[in-house]
Amino acid sequence: MAYNTIFPGAWELTENVQYQLFSICVPPQWQQVAKSLARNRFQLQQSRYPSVPVYSIDSIIGVIFPQIVKTIRQGWERPGLPWILASERTDNLTDLALVVKDWLREEFECLGEDVDSYLDKLDDNLWKWETQPQAYSLLDKPKNRYHEVRFDAVPNYLAQMFVNINPTVTFGENNQYSLTFYPVARVSKGAELISWPPSTIPLIKRKEQKGTADISLVIRLTLQTVPWREQPLIYHQLSVRRWLTDPLKLPYRGATVYVGDTRRWLDGVYQPFCFMPLKMKRVDGEARWSRAIRELLSINDSPLVDPNLLLSTPNYNWSQFKTESEEIPLQGAIAYDSRHGDKMPCLPGVSPLDLASLDRALCDRIKQGFPLRRVGEGVKNKNVFTPFWLVQKDVDKGSRTNKNPEALSTPILRPSIAAKAVFSSTNVPLKTILILWETNECRDALINEICLMLSLSPKGEPKTYCTPNDGEGTQQIYQGTFGSICIQTQHVEDLTQNFNIDDPSVPGRNRQQRRLHLLSERIEKIKSFLPPTQAISGALVEIKPKAYIREEDPKLAWRIGAMQAGYLNQHIHKITGIKKSGETYFLGDRQERVKRAISDLFRQFAILPVPLIKPEQDKIDANLWLTCFYILRRTRKTTASQKPSMVVLMIRVNPLTGKVELTTPSLFQHKKFAKQSPWVSYPVGLSLLLYEKWDANYSFDEVTSETAEIPSSQEQKSEQQAINKFVTDCLRDCLNTSITKDSSPRVLLMAEAHNARKLMPWLRNPDLPNNDLPSFFKQQLSTSEQNRLWIVRLRTATDNEVPVSIVNSPGGRVTAGGVFLWQDVCDTETGELYLSNRGLLNTEQGTVILQKAQSRLDDGNKQAGNPSLLEIAIVHHPEIERVKLANFVHALRDRWPYFADEVSLPFPFPFAIKAKEYAVSARDSVEWGEESEEELSSGT
Repeated sequence: MAYNTIFPGAWELTENVQYQLFSICVPPQWQQVAKSLARNRFQLQQSRYPSVPVYSIDSIIGVIFPQIVKTIRQGWERPGLPWILASERTDNLTDLALVVKDWLREEFECLGEDVDSYLDKLDDNLWKWETQPQAYSLLDKPKNRYHEVRFDAVPNYLAQMFVNINPTVTFGENNQYSLTFYPVARVSKGAELISWPPSTIPLIKRKEQKGTADISLVIRLTLQTVPWREQPLIYHQLSVRRWLTDPLKLPYRGATVYVGDTRRWLDGVYQPFCFMPLKMKRVDGEARWSRAIRELLSINDSPLVDPNLLLSTPNYNWSQFKTESEEIPLQGAIAYDSRHGDKMPCLPGVSPLDLASLDRALCDRIKQGFPLRRVGEGVKNKNVFTPFWLVQKDVDKGSRTNKNPEALSTPILRPSIAAKAVFSSTNVPLKTILILWETNECRDALINEICLMLSLSPKGEPKTYCTPNDGEGTQQIYQGTFGSICIQTQHVEDLTQNFNIDDPSVPGRNRQQRRLHLLSERIEKIKSFLPPTQAISGALVEIKPKAYIREEDPKLAWRIGAMQAGYLNQHIHKITGIKKSGETYFLGDRQERVKRAISDLFRQFAILPVPLIKPEQDKIDANLWLTCFYILRRTRKTTASQKPSMVVLMIRVNPLTGKVELTTPSLFQHKKFAKQSPWVSYPVGLSLLLYEKWDANYSFDEVTSETAEIPSSQEQKSEQQAINKFVTDCLRDCLNTSITKDSSPRVLLMAEAHNARKLMPWLRNPDLPNNDLPSFFKQQLSTSEQNRLWIVRLRTATDNEVPVSIVNSPGGRVTAGGVFLWQDVCDTETGELYLSNRGLLNTEQGTVILQKAQSRLDDGNKQAGNPSLLEIAIVHHPEIERVKLANFVHALRDRWPYFADEVSLPFPFPFAIKAKEYAVSARDSVEWGEESEEELSSGT
């Protein structure tokens, strides 16, 4: 059934509630000591910020004193500025002083005994509450930016109202389900309520139950700003938290543990039952809690459960939970994370029925006194969206092995499209593919699939060649209707073996140093192993499965080493297994695995079918550069040096020729390109990213919140000005580079808010232009250039910044996707905001999806089929209607030929996102990994 109206999960306050908050300031003496320790560590290690690491203490404070509404990080920098704002206060703060000291000891343990010499001078009695609470408005914007508490206080206030009025939600087709929600202690990013005890749900496969999983439903309440609207809105989200029940071997990155208790950990006072999320760390191979929390609870004679016991029994005390008793025993649960293993308890996401039930529950609460009302409806645009690449009907639908390749849903896998695109590529031509194989079966399958996709057959006899390390390889020319390609094959030898970082003979004082040595050594071996190439070539590497200890994984060495040798490379796991009897067998997903590896290599060469715009279908002139701005960030967690760094990219695509080009600020400034175009073809750009100078002094905070607490420093403003100039130069170059000979081109610039707004603050909602241009664009671009420039800002569901969509029919869902105009949300009549809803993926069709009358509690093995929305804000649109441009941007979500369905961010964003595969160095953490094509699609 088609639905033409959706209800965004967005609400506004109807009353100017005054929230009374108590505050604590950091004593100046304690501020000075923390600053001194941070500076000393920075001078010793040169590996972290020289400022106080307040983020790590926030997570501790939030769980020992759950009534905290907000922490102001600048409270550790500025005397007299509050650090903690809480809805109630304790009788004394003696234990708080001990907690802070233990935090400082653990955080700065690298300084040794010097830490205690500083701490011994501190007076514990200096910690005090401010005499009187202060009233904060939940509706009005404060005059002082440091008093902006609404984004934490409003969700906290509403969550408490939800629990106090009635924490139980009844839902389902016949109200057969009833869940009770309890608060989770958080000091940022909104409020969270979690259902408890866990619900045991069936895992059904082929209509039979194959097991069970334990889950909780999670309600998130956040306050978000909206384009061209002064007052922020409250968004509600509903998701699933999956719990582990089998014993866990703690990963090296640790695990998140939720501990439920009825005692306030700071002083032992009784409180309503709530959950405290804790980080269980692995230190020297052992599981440990934070020192500050461990010591605090031991003082109060209430130690936490032993980490090893919790790892062996993740469902700790679940069966003893009794809501009618205040003496609820300590509850423990470990949340599932992808790093805990490949087998997930159940699929993520909730059904549309669950969302509609929560929405109805919120409406019932509003009738009981909530100061809220819903904001606007989403009305679907009547424009009909047709598939860009038509799918041929499968002539042999009953066969899985002989499926007509022209019927494949992924366009680039169809021979009629792939062959023309590969041999007519306007980027770096793909003339040679090197297959580095470990098993004969994988090698032969790759060759056969390449021949099938490109309609090739062998020409002449195969030849042998000597590898640089005196090995032997084979090469064969394959000829087709559109061109020929050389396929070289050689055994990969032992170069895909995992690193032995525990080998004492390897140079290095610790595991990271030994890993770096082994990684650098393997890179050099790979470079000397590969045959020389004059032009960029492609390599397919049969790699071993992911190492359990990720520091041992050699994939990063292959990414870097092969590229330095001139090979864009894609990895594939072997397609065979071995039975207990020793017999070899083919894995069930071998064909898909082989197809994906080859198409991913084509994607790295930016091979595209053309044209990419059909004027009669898109109602857009094809004389249009498609461009996107994107930032590749590497945070402290993703670099071995623990320094944040970043580089910015601009991608542009000629929709008529299919040429994809990339540029960075360094390319614009490089002498080599002074008299040439600063744009390079995408494959060349990927190779250059390996040598990009990553700015280790990158000054922007990793947090990309829409509401910054402090303005940009002068250094940050200089960086912003430099980026604005770079973007302006790129746009001017595109506006003056012809696509067709007949007329000057237009340019469509797209940027994603969460990714880009720190460097381009005019993309933030308070400053977002409304059919206008930022002043620096007006100063640098002529009137003609301005009139040919379209700018669109996008926003994804990251950090819950886009509302959920609810169909006004329990269990109903928008299956075909479309563009919805969000009515009555903007303050002015000229403001229009659009919500793009993608169609259901191929994996979200038929009976594999939760049906209309089903809850997630009915089946953990079915897809949720509840796509996230994409927010489209048309910033500048001369000579075109907003809705027409919004429709085109939505259509670009279906223009990525390397995925069967619509993706999260429209074309050409996937090229920018995937570029991070080569934005790496040998010093990077192994978790700076690759995204699957599925991760490019909107989640559920």
